[in-house]
Amino acid sequence: MQPNLPKYSNPTTEPYGGGSLRESEVSYHQLFDANPIPMWVYDLETLKFLAVNEAAIDHYGYTREQFLAMAITDIRPAPDVSALQELVKKDKAGILHAGIWQHRTGDGTIINVEITSHPIKFSGRRAKLVLANDVTARIEQENKIARMSRIRAVTAGITSAMLRLRDRYELLQEACRVATDEGVFPIAWVSAMEGQSEHREVVAWYGDTHAVDLYDVATDPTAVSIRDELLRGAYRSCAAFPLFVEGSVVAVLVLLATERGFFDAEEVSLLNSLTADLSYALEYIEKTQRLDYLAKYDTLTHLPNLGLFTDRLEQFIHASRQEHRAVCVCVVDLERFTQVNDTLGRRAGDELLRQVGARFGEFLVEPYTLGRVSADTFAIASPGESDSIATKLRDRIFDALKRPFVIDGHEIRVAVQVGIALFPADGEDDHVLFRSAEAALKLAKSSGQRYLYYSSEMNARAAERLAIEEKLHSAIDKKQFILHYQPRVDLVSGELVGAEALIRWQDPDRGLVGPGEFIPLAEETGLIIPIGTWAIQAACAQQAEWIAAGLATVPIAVNLSSVQFDQDDLLAVVDDALAAHSLDAKHLELELTESAVMNDSAAAAKTLQALHKRGVRLALDDFGTGYSSLALLKRFPFRSVKIDRSFVTDITQNAEDAAIATAIVAMAHRLNLKVIAEGVETQGQFNYLRAQSCDEMQGDFFSSAIDKDAFEAQLRSSRRLTLPAPASADRYTLLIVDDEPSILAALRRLLRADGYHILTAQSGAEGLEMLATDPAQVIISDQRMPGISGTEFLSIVKELYPDTVRIILSGYTDLEVVTESVNRGAVFKFLTKPWDDDQLREQVREAFRCYRGPLLLSRSTSTLT
Repeated sequence: MQPNLPKYSNPTTEPYGGGSLRESEVSYHQLFDANPIPMWVYDLETLKFLAVNEAAIDHYGYTREQFLAMAITDIRPAPDVSALQELVKKDKAGILHAGIWQHRTGDGTIINVEITSHPIKFSGRRAKLVLANDVTARIEQENKIARMSRIRAVTAGITSAMLRLRDRYELLQEACRVATDEGVFPIAWVSAMEGQSEHREVVAWYGDTHAVDLYDVATDPTAVSIRDELLRGAYRSCAAFPLFVEGSVVAVLVLLATERGFFDAEEVSLLNSLTADLSYALEYIEKTQRLDYLAKYDTLTHLPNLGLFTDRLEQFIHASRQEHRAVCVCVVDLERFTQVNDTLGRRAGDELLRQVGARFGEFLVEPYTLGRVSADTFAIASPGESDSIATKLRDRIFDALKRPFVIDGHEIRVAVQVGIALFPADGEDDHVLFRSAEAALKLAKSSGQRYLYYSSEMNARAAERLAIEEKLHSAIDKKQFILHYQPRVDLVSGELVGAEALIRWQDPDRGLVGPGEFIPLAEETGLIIPIGTWAIQAACAQQAEWIAAGLATVPIAVNLSSVQFDQDDLLAVVDDALAAHSLDAKHLELELTESAVMNDSAAAAKTLQALHKRGVRLALDDFGTGYSSLALLKRFPFRSVKIDRSFVTDITQNAEDAAIATAIVAMAHRLNLKVIAEGVETQGQFNYLRAQSCDEMQGDFFSSAIDKDAFEAQLRSSRRLTLPAPASADRYTLLIVDDEPSILAALRRLLRADGYHILTAQSGAEGLEMLATDPAQVIISDQRMPGISGTEFLSIVKELYPDTVRIILSGYTDLEVVTESVNRGAVFKFLTKPWDDDQLREQVREAFRCYRGPLLLSRSTSTLT
């Protein structure tokens, strides 16, 4: 069929050099239809094909009739249609290079074509002549070159990583990152193989989807997170490359691509070369790590060898030196180990060593290091407190070996000998300390001892502790304990309102032994449980005896160890003690430390609530020294808290201790708890705590711990504390502090005439003690004094007694220090020596006028004017 001859129209009357129009059209038709490049003409209004050449018919696979029945939009993918319409609207004169577009051929194949067009008149209609040059092969080649370049970039990046990284997982992770960031793969991951099993684990991944190891995308449960994305074709190609170490597959590198048929032979060849290099790097790393492991670990037990053990020991020593703690080293030798080898064979001996190492690991408590340092010798090191770490470590070693080992059906009991050394006493560095422990082991083996310490002092101390432990067992059986009682006094009324029962050991050899000498050991060994049970029984028995005698008793508090508090039978112990003596629970009080109730707060709350429901009073002992949380504390049914004696001792001298004690009182009162101060020994401590509204006290100021007869006498006589007379409400008290007696005398003579009650002290410490017993409103202090300076003294006074008015009177001073004290409010005025009498008297009057305390100005104001 002949094609429609195009009616070509352009400004030239004779387009083909002077021939007839018909000849020109024939020539044009021949040029159009015979052109090897696909060409067509389409209507700019309807976009219908008006003419096509043979090359278009051949290349696109449509017949001429099909072409002429279609519009140009029919061969364009749907996303391109709007862009085509926009281009048509911009119809420009002249040749237009429209770029590269996608066309659909008759069989549905999408090809890339480079379009060149020119507007023409065709049969009287506005049309466009189009040349469509197929560049699909060229673009694919360009894309492949770019892709290959990126794969080579991946190879370079991973090769660089192989040179830099010496950790297997870091290298694999970096390989995945480079493949994704620098390559053309949206996701890459590595699955590691476990021996000959089918189990695989993703050990490295990188990309926009989390990696999973897939057996079947459609059914594998681990593919849930990405199954839909994979199945709907987001990833069209996948390749997996095995990674080898010493001939065995240890992992698989998986790469995904978004293009179908992405991995051609050339690319697979490059990637195979890359994974071969990666396999070599993994093999090198594994061999290096194996050599490093062999250099540091015992291959039989997999414990550190001597070199690594001493390295870790050195780290313990370094840390303990900073923290002023001890480090204990135990070298442990298995007795008669060669007999196991000789009797049961080398394999059984090896298995025994493995089991012994594992058993030690079960019984030791972090922090520690454990190593096998020779054939049948282990070494253990652990930091801790110097007075207990050696004993604890030794006991754990022996406890670990109490149970027999079972090897090939044979039950084997292992005995050991131990050499013990302690840092810093037995060595200042790891090598010396280890040699000391070895020397102790040699001595133990030669003497037949189960264990020996390196120093004779430690051996003596260990022997003493062992002897005390044995005697404590006997003391429990023979009931060699008694209770002493320290009274507790109400700070408002002075009445005796309670007492704390304090245990004493009546040792036949040493006499009366205080709790500090045996309670810590009893807690370590668990003997505190029967001792604590005896104390509760004894306190209840004594209370019942006093009640039967008609005495007006007070609650007796018994200290409860954290070890005993954790026992399941605690409630039964208390119930039995109360029932055995028909005693009301209100007569018994239990004191617990913060650490006892905070170990397991939920269990503690349950136990304490049960005791509270029984009517037993509960007190929190040594408050402020532990780590209690107020949020938890309010859940516990305590009646009172006890301020630890460490905050009371310097309460009149140390502003921080005073602030802590004051804060505890305020906080406890907000929680509706009574506050008891421990260790009150002076009138000043008593006065200060009373002024801060502390409720009760115990300490030598009223009475030390006394036996039951002496305490009974106090109950019978209703002994009480004589309270200090309240200070006169209208008395003006002035405290003068100076280390020169002549200055004190002169100031006393000068200021006595104004009617002040004058106190004098020769040091800051003496002044603080005096303020605690006899409050003053105004203080005059010298600057240069022994002990603490005047500004330091007045700074403490400001914190303890903020209402006082404080003056420096000195001939020698550091102006910067005084100025800073004035700015902080510690010093009201700075006056110089020698002073002007009238001026000094006026300054003192002004100070009393400025006093902000509870002084009642009932006297005539003329006294101060």
